[in-house]
Amino acid sequence: MNLRLLLVLLILVSLSSIVVTFIVTDQSIERVSGGPPFFYTIPETDIVRLDIDSPTGVMAFELDQKNNYWIFAGDETMPVDRQRWNGVTTLLGGPRSQRELESSFGDPSLYGLETPDTSVTIGLKDGSFVRLFLGDETPDRSGNYARIEGFPQLVLVSSAWGEVLNGLIADPPIPQWRYDLNVADVTEVVFLIENEVVGALALNIDTDIWHVCNLPLRGDAVCDGDRDIESSVVLDQLNVIADPQFIGVQEVGDTTDDVQAEYGINAESPYATVRFEMEIQQGLRQANQISITLGDMTEDGKGMYALANEQPDVVIIDATWGQTIREFFDLPAALAAEESPASSPAG
Repeated sequence: MNLRLLLVLLILVSLSSIVVTFIVTDQSIERVSGGPPFFYTIPETDIVRLDIDSPTGVMAFELDQKNNYWIFAGDETMPVDRQRWNGVTTLLGGPRSQRELESSFGDPSLYGLETPDTSVTIGLKDGSFVRLFLGDETPDRSGNYARIEGFPQLVLVSSAWGEVLNGLIADPPIPQWRYDLNVADVTEVVFLIENEVVGALALNIDTDIWHVCNLPLRGDAVCDGDRDIESSVVLDQLNVIADPQFIGVQEVGDTTDDVQAEYGINAESPYATVRFEMEIQQGLRQANQISITLGDMTEDGKGMYALANEQPDVVIIDATWGQTIREFFDLPAALAAEESPASSPAG
């Protein structure tokens, strides 16, 4: 896999660990020795849904109870990114407040709780739910006034609580194998079968002309070649890749090589990597990559197993889409074999 490691897409998505506290009183709630009581305590295993309604937007997540992983509500093909989601259910299950301000209060508008900016609804296995309301920030912006539906207490909670949950809307925890690709930014496509490069295409940024790369590729990854290509031939295929057709998820988690091999995915499987570059400031370009590994067809013939962006989840892509990508692998060799002039005009 050394060659692939040179081509791999490194997507760095992280969520800083944030410790928040959130408290309120309830006769049935466990109290912590030497400290204020929990506002509520819910076992993480009882939480099956999260709905967030805030000025940033509205979003919902739910637990796929059959497979035991969280997804974007209503979309079985979209599990949440596990790194981003890590700790969220812990946060929901037993937050504490900084302190209780009032055991009851008369005018919620004084605290932004008459029409709260943010509501968080936590759904439980038994069909019940807990709904939290976050109001105005405190003058020093270190906390928010808050209450829980059905309880009279006014509490002060860490502003980090709202920041984490609003962050799930502002920057959704989309799995890293999902991608967006602007074809206009693509500069190179490399195809491997049996862990060997079988073809490559590259764009000359200065002339805006595509060409077939000479094989083997040079060690410094320069993709040179004198066989120019009509731009439309490449762009038509790239537009297919830029419109991914993910139709399901077969395995979620840190799947091993043995598990992936059950779906025809291994070091010798057809593998394509697409390099794209974006100008982040004048004279400075940032290079990125996406990749896809093609596996076996599903039993019904409607899908194809695959890995995307080097992520371990085994996904299912539309079979026609996968076969079209596989045909793209043959294009460089076919173009190189044509007996037309080496420098034909590019469109």
